[in-house]
Amino acid sequence: MGKLKPHLRLKIDELFLRWLSETDTQEILRENLSLIKKGENIDYTPSSAFQYKSHGSPASPLLRVSSPTTPPCSPIPNSTPSPRSPRRRSTNKLSTSLSKSLTAKLFEDRKAAESNRQPVNVPQFYFPYGRPVDAGVNEKVLEKVSEVFRSLQVIRKHEMDELTLACGCPKYWRMALFHAAGGKDDVPLTEEMFVTMWQRVISECHDDSSRLFRLLVKPKCNYISAEDWYPMIQDVVNSHPGLSFLQDAPEFHSRYIHTVIARIIYVVNRSWTGKITLPEFRRSNILSVLQLLEEEDDINQITDFFSYEHFYVIYCKFWELDSNHDLFIDKKDLSRHNEHALSSRIIDSIFSHGSVLSSNSVQEGLMSYTEFVWFLLSEEDKKTPMSIEYWFRCMDLDGDGYLSMYELQYFYEEQLAKMEGLGIETLPFEDCLCQMLDLVKPLEGDRISLRDLKACKLAYIFFDTFFNLEKYLDHEQRDPFANMRNEETDLAEPSDWEKYAAEEYELLVAEEAGQEQSALDATDVEYQDDFELDDEDDEAIMSIDEAMKKLAASEPPESRTWNHNNNTTIS
Repeated sequence: MGKLKPHLRLKIDELFLRWLSETDTQEILRENLSLIKKGENIDYTPSSAFQYKSHGSPASPLLRVSSPTTPPCSPIPNSTPSPRSPRRRSTNKLSTSLSKSLTAKLFEDRKAAESNRQPVNVPQFYFPYGRPVDAGVNEKVLEKVSEVFRSLQVIRKHEMDELTLACGCPKYWRMALFHAAGGKDDVPLTEEMFVTMWQRVISECHDDSSRLFRLLVKPKCNYISAEDWYPMIQDVVNSHPGLSFLQDAPEFHSRYIHTVIARIIYVVNRSWTGKITLPEFRRSNILSVLQLLEEEDDINQITDFFSYEHFYVIYCKFWELDSNHDLFIDKKDLSRHNEHALSSRIIDSIFSHGSVLSSNSVQEGLMSYTEFVWFLLSEEDKKTPMSIEYWFRCMDLDGDGYLSMYELQYFYEEQLAKMEGLGIETLPFEDCLCQMLDLVKPLEGDRISLRDLKACKLAYIFFDTFFNLEKYLDHEQRDPFANMRNEETDLAEPSDWEKYAAEEYELLVAEEAGQEQSALDATDVEYQDDFELDDEDDEAIMSIDEAMKKLAASEPPESRTWNHNNNTTIS
């Protein structure tokens, strides 16, 4: 029998109490109790208490164990209702009883309270597009916009500074404003075009986050895709003083732009869709970074997204692995990263379905440049939430949302084999597992969840233990709690990625300087005045020229195309 509803239980309890308070019921219960005390059997044959009485009280159906063999005598007319329809009499009596009960009184009190309740106006506390501003503020902005157009008539792409300032927007919003209003390279903005767009934006969006989001997205779209960032980042490349040297190398513009876009998506897009939603955009620091671009002339001081030194390190690392320079790398290429530091099993997992690469990349067995950016950021800084999720997805082979003991053993087996091959003392898996469980302290003792790793401040040690032998051995020689003590201090330290990028950049610059010096030393040779070229020397010089031509041909090509999630085309 199913569980009774609360109001039905109240009625049944009340009926039971009414039956128990009947005089006949109490007499029968006393008789039965005395028989039980004497050890005699109780006679369950119906008695007069279970039949309809002359005063009209029906017997409770709860005690009718068996029906009498003989129907009851016909009641005296006008004294009791017909036994064919006891329900009417019973209902009237029950209603009278309920009206006098505490339950009925409770229902009546509630009904009276609801009828006397006054409506409560709860002020709106959630504003998905920002808290509305005073209409007068927007009117003043529109007046300033009209003044700008009265002086310029139409506004072209390179004349957006004054209009952007009139709207009260940061400098690098100008290309978003220009394109949202319908402007193009050969189509200037008119006052009607811009005012129509701006009125629509300020009527729906009331803060900077929602307004910039609306300016960036395509019409009738509720997310920012990778290509939506391109005009804004291109404007940064063209106008920021810290990137002026790139004007002489236009072939690197698209590579820098797509590196910046890849870093933005990596940090902001937490849903792994490549589409940034308004809540994700609002939680990010995009607005503050764009404002900092306007204030800081040294682009390398802006370590979030735009640092050229970071781009240089990423691109050089990719170029070293991309053996055929088609801007795609395969498993073999990726295995050479950091002198084969990663295990082959984690690399296989990276290229597997449902992990961290797009379905097209997995199908073709190739990693794009954008996906390499995400890989390198995750590999060199395993303390960020995105990097933890990146490697968790790679280690979760069955995709059940947990790292089982089997999965941990699967990755640790290759680490053991490597250590044995190098003659390093190994740690059995059982002992390693105990250490890792003590390190992570999972809520469920036999498996580790993503939440457990994000709550653990030493997740980077956990990951390196299972697939990066070089870093694992490095951690074994350090105090694992030293970094935790540094985090507790008030001094803000650079992230692991910033440290890595700074070190690698210095090495790359020193290596390039050494190559240039070697080239200068090779050409700085004193020849005698009577030096004459013979045929062999001519052939040698020609071979050198040919080698230089081949070397020049091996430089990064000026135009390449690659796709990210079948949406972004870079040319």
